[in-house]
Formats: sequence, C-alpha cells, structure tokens
Amino acid sequence: MRTFLLFLVYCLVVTPIGLLGRVVKDPMARRRTRGAKTYWTPPTPAQAR
Repeated sequence: MRTFLLFLVYCLVVTPIGLLGRVVKDPMARRRTRGAKTYWTPPTPAQAR
C-alpha cells in the first residue's frame, strides 16, 4: 500500500511541478537564438566564503 501511495504522490505532485518548470523557465538556457553568432556564455565567478 505504501508503494502505491508514493507512486500517486509522484504522479500527482512531482511530475506536474517538473513539467511546469520546463514550460515556464529554461534553467540550462538550451533554447537557441537563430541570429546568434555564438552560444558561449562567460562563466560566473565563484563567491568567496
């Protein structure tokens, strides 16, 4: 029974959040711009601790 409940939680909560996150925002900047000469982005410097 516990496995079935975990499966339901995954299907009804986790999966929709992931799908919505892919539609709303592109966190890895994978979308391409047709007129771009390069897709390279400069690295961001690490913050000191």
